[in-house]
Amino acid sequence: MWVCYKVLLKACAPIHIGYGAKLGIVDKTRYYIPAKNIWGALTNLITKSAMNNGSPKLYFKIGEELRRNMKFSYFYPAEYREVDDEEIEVKQVFAPLYTENGLRFGIRKDEKQVDLMEFERIFISSLVSTAIDKSSRSAEEGSLHEIEFIKDKIKFKQDKGPKPAVFIGYFFTKSNPLKVNLSNGLSVEILFERDSIKINGTSLDEIWVGGERNYGFGKLKIRKLSEEIPKDGKIDLFNSGIKVDMTKEQLTVLGEGNWIIALSHVNVEGLDIEFIRGDIEPLVGREWSEKGSGQRVSQKAKICIAPGSQFKCRNSIYMGDFGIWESKPNFHY
Repeated sequence: MWVCYKVLLKACAPIHIGYGAKLGIVDKTRYYIPAKNIWGALTNLITKSAMNNGSPKLYFKIGEELRRNMKFSYFYPAEYREVDDEEIEVKQVFAPLYTENGLRFGIRKDEKQVDLMEFERIFISSLVSTAIDKSSRSAEEGSLHEIEFIKDKIKFKQDKGPKPAVFIGYFFTKSNPLKVNLSNGLSVEILFERDSIKINGTSLDEIWVGGERNYGFGKLKIRKLSEEIPKDGKIDLFNSGIKVDMTKEQLTVLGEGNWIIALSHVNVEGLDIEFIRGDIEPLVGREWSEKGSGQRVSQKAKICIAPGSQFKCRNSIYMGDFGIWESKPNFHY
């Protein structure tokens, strides 16, 4: 039986999740935070707080232990209302959704969806910069570029003023606290609390994700961690109708009938697909190794159904490593 936490992350800075897509001089961002970015942020947080001098091998070891003992959903921006200093009420979760009328954003049932233009008005902005040629004291030729990002301050029409952007997602862990055994008899105890993660007794509530850290991007604060305890052991992700069965050894994704909304990337390998409404994209990038972060390139691209797509298939779907849904279960020993 897995333990599930619904997690609210408050943006303290703009978020840029780059994926190699460019539009002219514009470096595009994803409009959500993939699970792999969350995994990397927790690996970095735990290693730095548990050890004074973390070597690349130690980062790799802790990352592997998290991969074996935790699963993460993707994190999506949300519309919300603060009830008081402790409580927050989520109204809509703006994951993409490919409908019969095209791309929309918003997957919570019985809540209003928005189109792409409205989503970008609320959540997306960009920063233009250029390098300066010292000799001419003018813009260096070819250096003009624009970075797209998810805003840290948002405003809906009914709001009186801007408020912090909030992302919502889920942690699944095999136990709480989670104990990671390292070499030389050392260990790290990870305890998930109401508004922080306690690592060997020290409570921490900030993580960093994405790129463009030199601009101060990427800072997130844990706003709330709440344990989800459904009677039937099935978590309804974002109140979308797509559930995760926590009672089995492998987290199993359940759709409504054989219809599934992809709330993460879905690896098409081995998938017996009947129908897709949406998009497909390859996933490839740098990975962690014992040499350090990003020192190994993916040897094989995963062809995936993109988040927000709707599809029918005859397979069972499992939540795999880095939040990617797979047709084959991943067993770690």
